[in-house]
Amino acid sequence: MALTACSAGTQEAATKDDAGTGAATNVGVTDSAVTIAYIGDLSGPDAAVELTYYEGIKLAIDRANASGGVNGRTIDLKAGDTRFDTAQAVTLFKKYTSEQPSLALLGINVSSMFEALTTRIAAEKVPVIGPTGVTKVTLANPYIYNAQADLPTSAEAITKFISRQLGANAKVGVARISTASGDEWFDLFQKEAPKIQAEVTGQQKIEPAAVEAAAQVAQFKRDKVDAVTLHAGSGGAIALLKSMQTGGLNVPVFSTFGASGPTLWKSAGTLAASTYAFDAFAPPDSDVPGRADLESAMRAAGSWDKFQQDKNYAEGWVIGNVVVESLKRAGKDLTRAAFIEALRSPEGFQTGGYSADVNWSKKNGLADASAVKAFTFDPGTQRIVEVTNP
Repeated sequence: MALTACSAGTQEAATKDDAGTGAATNVGVTDSAVTIAYIGDLSGPDAAVELTYYEGIKLAIDRANASGGVNGRTIDLKAGDTRFDTAQAVTLFKKYTSEQPSLALLGINVSSMFEALTTRIAAEKVPVIGPTGVTKVTLANPYIYNAQADLPTSAEAITKFISRQLGANAKVGVARISTASGDEWFDLFQKEAPKIQAEVTGQQKIEPAAVEAAAQVAQFKRDKVDAVTLHAGSGGAIALLKSMQTGGLNVPVFSTFGASGPTLWKSAGTLAASTYAFDAFAPPDSDVPGRADLESAMRAAGSWDKFQQDKNYAEGWVIGNVVVESLKRAGKDLTRAAFIEALRSPEGFQTGGYSADVNWSKKNGLADASAVKAFTFDPGTQRIVEVTNP
């Protein structure tokens, strides 16, 4: 897949020079291999999202290695399992920056982990590419290369969609994960809601490993909400939607990117058609220019039947190919400085239509609400589809 991308965000180009300074070592590089490490939840409550994301990255890198690697080097992709635990993420960060030093890191997808690691990331001058969650912390760090829409952009997109669907004076409850990004989401949605004349009834926190959310649903019912916004990972989303069905709360759900994927709609049951997820990335089986390339690679790997509707797989595929293309652009004399310069190439990276193009040459993250698409489940076709006329 040809790659060039143009994400717009809040990080100005002035950070470009800062990010390159002092990063001219060949850490993680030998004459025959380059080490890249993924840090994410591979077996815990968010594995439905993060493990799938990793599998997409791995497919792109495996394909590059099968073709001889990049500039004479194979890509050695390491995988560290956080189990959704911040202390474990810190341990893995130390491992892949000292014990098994890597040229770059992928993942670290949770806001609390970035809060614990952002100073270390800047001190190590290690690029962290494509976290699936984007918050104020990730946007402020010039070594973090966001490819997902940030929360302010998501809040803008979701409130506009709610306005078109529900009109004015809607009562909206907020269900949110009990992390820093959950705090940020509640504040952002409260700020955006008055613009569409919506009333925010309050927030209900959900633990990442929750298996039910009966108390939260009961409060939403007492508040007589017309809709719920959701910011959580797959575990929290499943708990909320199952409890909504058993608790008789039949209202639309508008989710941010964290829970987007087949798991969200499978857990929604009878609420599937009124459950919406807002994401910068489309599922693999979407009608986009890059589908043939991705489908061919997935079928060859035996992953198409399992992951064809999972946008997290497509997102991983895109980020894996961005890494491969950046290694090519960095050239044979591979250093971290050369790799960072390649990541910030002015031409950016095309994504085959699976997202807006990604471009880190000037800004960091996706700041244009038009890049955030609404998806829901079509019972007729049994597919996750983009909503074009809400």
